Amino acid sequence: MIKKKRWLTFMLAMAPGVGHLYLGFKKQGLQFMIGAFICIIFIPSMPSVFPFALAALWFYQLFDALQRATWNKMAAAEYDRMMYSQDMYGGDLPWPPLSMPHMPDYPKDDLDSAWVGGACILAGFLLLLITAFPDLWRLLTEINIGTILLSLGLIGYGYHMLKKNKKA
Repeated sequence: MIKKKRWLTFMLAMAPGVGHLYLGFKKQGLQFMIGAFICIIFIPSMPSVFPFALAALWFYQLFDALQRATWNKMAAAEYDRMMYSQDMYGGDLPWPPLSMPHMPDYPKDDLDSAWVGGACILAGFLLLLITAFPDLWRLLTEINIGTILLSLGLIGYGYHMLKKNKKA
């Protein structure tokens, strides 16, 4: 079991998602990064909503990273206690000393490379659009493209959830 430092997790979690990446939660770390990126991109289109959403996301991911780091430290201490305690050989253990049960690790999440690739392409396209075509980006923010994209995303996600959970 690899021990992670809580203070380093806290410092890295100042940037959304980086603390989770340090702890080994790649999928959740990238989700927090993408969420913060989307909030920052859409702040000009809805300045009363997205700064609040960004702050809520930042505080939540900071708290979650610290909770996971604390769990990791407690699990490592319990693992060390089970492996190296003095009463291990003389106590009433439900298993023989040489067949110590495996200490469960905090559940890890797997990344789907297709989603990560798609998110990177989308982020790169938006960054290219902002830098190479600033007038077009200004025009798109004036017509509230952020609100339009958000509403289309919510409609698409709602349709996906209804299709996925259809009772047959």
